[in-house]
Amino acid sequence: MNDFCMIESAFDNKKELNKVVDKLLSDKLVSSCQVINSESTWNWKHERESAQEFLLLMKTRKVYAKEIYEVIKSIHSYECFEFAIFDLTSENKNYLNWIKEETKND
Repeated sequence: MNDFCMIESAFDNKKELNKVVDKLLSDKLVSSCQVINSESTWNWKHERESAQEFLLLMKTRKVYAKEIYEVIKSIHSYECFEFAIFDLTSENKNYLNWIKEETKND
């Protein structure tokens, strides 16, 4: 079983994003966060929208996905925010061990 994942979420508010990143790292729910500037376009309620957004990529263990979701939900202002979970595998076992060591060890 693969215990690791990458979670992606998008924000248009940098203060919200920074608050989420700080909380997730402080609570050791993620080992790292990457922020990528994005020009996003989507359909919302049958209308086309676009905005400058920030994609947040979070490395973690799957066991923390629900807690991470709740943190983002408590801060994010979007009515329907992105929360995509991708399996994370690597031939570099040191990389996976780093993720494990830098997240909570219950």
